[in-house]
Amino acid sequence: MKRILVLCTLMFSLFALSASSNITIQPASAQAKSTAVTMESCLATCRKCQKMCENTLAYCKKKGGKHAEAKHINTLKDCIQACKTSAEYLSRNSENHTKSCGFCAEICKICAKSCEAMPEDKQMKNCAAECRTCAESCEKMSNMNMK
Repeated sequence: MKRILVLCTLMFSLFALSASSNITIQPASAQAKSTAVTMESCLATCRKCQKMCENTLAYCKKKGGKHAEAKHINTLKDCIQACKTSAEYLSRNSENHTKSCGFCAEICKICAKSCEAMPEDKQMKNCAAECRTCAESCEKMSNMNMK
């Protein structure tokens, strides 16, 4: 685990250096490259889901009725926070990012189910789809062997 953390930190440092000096750096192995790409895509997915849930939260509060029920609103807020936390862990290569992603996957599934309870609403369908995508990405990340 420490080796991967050191490798990720080194890769990030080399990437930052290459960006400022026009040097091209290749990852040490295909596995390291795959891990970096997966982390980057998971980070982007978490941020996208967070934004979708924030927009949906505002939409639900404005729409009222069953959209604004406390349980649904709190589920959206939980999903926003879980995505935000996982994105933070991923962005700084925390050695605990797999745990955070596992939790995020669970919360995203719960949020998707809550949104799917209103299938006639396009915003709810879109939010549910985004949550399912994030859950899948985070689940893959949480199951990665980071040794």
